[in-house]
Amino acid sequence: MSVTHGSKQKWIEKGYEHFAFFGPKNLSINKLSKEIGSSRASFYHHFGDIEIFIIKLLDMHWKVHQQFCTRGARECKNFFPGLYLILEQYPIPLKFSKQLFINRNNPAYNYLFVKTYNASARAFILKLFSEQFGLHFAYEDTYNLWLTVGESWYSRLDPNNLSAVKMQQLAEEIMNSVLRFMSSNLYSKMQRTPLQN
Repeated sequence: MSVTHGSKQKWIEKGYEHFAFFGPKNLSINKLSKEIGSSRASFYHHFGDIEIFIIKLLDMHWKVHQQFCTRGARECKNFFPGLYLILEQYPIPLKFSKQLFINRNNPAYNYLFVKTYNASARAFILKLFSEQFGLHFAYEDTYNLWLTVGESWYSRLDPNNLSAVKMQQLAEEIMNSVLRFMSSNLYSKMQRTPLQN
């Protein structure tokens, strides 16, 4: 049997799905082989080992994310509901991002999670976020707030329900809590109290 470039792409596409649905620790060459109808020899011909294969999956996620950023910058006009209507159309990449988030103890996964999060913030999300909530902070402060909200959002995101409505409700709940805290006396006191060494 000849090994084709198309076969390599099938491995990557199916591997991307498996990473998204089951996580990196559950990637199985045997399962992938059966699903795409290709031999294990084909896998080793294309990738050599599982670590190189995972690097290819991470590369694919970065490319998909760049497409998402381009589309978001072009089409997304508001934070609610615009961002979540677009996110709804990327269920597998969202699940992949959730796996990166869950497995952040791996430096490569943490790096890609932060890199993609930063890229989409710069491309279009941070502007919409600031407009939605009337934020007038410096860029770094706004980004740090968005990162805090995002980490809470990803930790509570249900990969089995990625509807725009559900994702927006989750974002609203988190942001309402953050805004209540920011208007509290405790927050005001924290702002005035210098950090102790």
